[in-house]
This record gives sequence, C-alpha cells and structure tokens, in this order.
Amino acid sequence: MQTTANLWDVLCRDLETQRTQLAAEQHHLAASKFRETAEQVFRPASPRLCDAIEIAGDVCQASGALDGALTNFQDALKRNLAHGYIGAAARVAAKLALLQDYRDDYAAARTYFVQALELYSASHDASQRCMLLNHLASLEKRSGDVPSAIRHFQEALDSAVQMHGEVHPETALLCNNLGVAWTEAGDWVQAENSHMRALGIREKLFGAMHPDVAESLGNLAVVYHASGRWDKAEAFYQAALKTHAAFRKPGCPEMETVQANYEKLQKDRRG
Repeated sequence: MQTTANLWDVLCRDLETQRTQLAAEQHHLAASKFRETAEQVFRPASPRLCDAIEIAGDVCQASGALDGALTNFQDALKRNLAHGYIGAAARVAAKLALLQDYRDDYAAARTYFVQALELYSASHDASQRCMLLNHLASLEKRSGDVPSAIRHFQEALDSAVQMHGEVHPETALLCNNLGVAWTEAGDWVQAENSHMRALGIREKLFGAMHPDVAESLGNLAVVYHASGRWDKAEAFYQAALKTHAAFRKPGCPEMETVQANYEKLQKDRRG
C-alpha cells in the first residue's frame, strides 16, 4: 500500500510530465487533472489536498489562466482556514493579494493583503511582514490613498530595521519607497530625509557607483526640483545620469525618466 508521501511524489512527477508535453498556455489543463486526481486520493481535510489545490493555482497563474488561478487559490484558502492550517492560509492569502493586484482589483487585493498580514501574525511568522506591508502601501499609493501608504511604508521600514538592521537592501528599498510617498504628499523635509537615508545605506552596501545609488540620486533631484532648490536638483540629476550611464544603455526607461526630469528643470529655469 502506498503511503501519502509516495502518492504525493507520484502526483507531482505526473504533473511535471504533463507540463513538458503541453504548450505553456495549456498547462492549466495539467493543473486541472492534478487537482482532480488529488481529490480522489487524499481525504478532504488532508493538508496535501490543500497544497495540491494551491499548486494547481500556481500552474494556472503561470500559464496565464488567471480565472483558474483565482478559483484554486480561493478554494485553497477556504480549506486551509477550515482545517486550521494557518501558515498555509497566510501564504495563499498573499498569493491572492498579488494576483488581484495584478488584475487591478484594488479592493480585493487590499482585503487579501490585510488578511495575509493577520494570518502570518497569528502563525508567529514575521518573515513576510515587511514585503507584504510594502506591497499594501504601494497599492494604496497607486490608488491615491497616500496617507495610508505612508503609514504602511513606515511600518514596513520599522519591521525591516528590526529584522535586518539599518544597513540592508530591504531597509534601503523601504526608505526609498517611503521617500517617494512623502514626495507625493508634498512633504519635502520628510522626503529628503527618507531618500538621504536610502542613499546612505546603498552607498555603504554597494559603493558610489551602483544602479540603486543612481535611483536615490534621481529621487533626491526630484525633491529638490519640486521644492524649488534648482541648483541642488541640477547637481543630483547630473550625478544620477552619470551613475546610470555606467550600468545602463542609452534610452533605457530609468535613464529616460531622469533625462526627462532634467530637461524639465532646464525649461523651468528658463521661465
């Protein structure tokens, strides 16, 4: 008699075999068969069945079958919650949040981000907290809720410092994102402080010549430009372009954005 582990291995190998035989856009068919077979061999409350339904969602999403991914993830979340698999439920809620964000369903994405944060907290797992808060804040900023975005970026930053320390790429990223939100809010002091902090961390980590350093220089230039400190803005735009040029080809989106901002500054200075 086969054990649950053996059955799981057979199912997973069969799924991979089917995926190699189908075009990528048809992988959702393999996902459906994988789920159907799992439902036949595992008991309804089995964590293996919950995992199988989640994997079916992963395969559907990778093949572009987003409706199938949504259905599988929602079912996996419901089953995990019903049977008390809180850690797995947190993971699936996060996948649902990112999927709904990709589908531009702001309300649903926000609900799932909040649920994922609550479930990770309940399972005493802080490993995903920083990035979930970052995603939530980014969603709120794009939807125009800048005050909520600032609050959640700050929470994410505090968590990153607690988890990783001050000099860490994730800490720098969150300082940067918080600075962008403060810029949108029109608080130049907070924006400058956040971007300067990000710049300092990135220079310690990577040295003066690095794409992330160029990003911070460009963001600081925007702050100085918007707040009327045009001499500083010009110097930082030039530094950002020089640093980008060491790593990127002319015409890349990052350089085009800085160049367009720099040209606008020149136009503003001419009146």
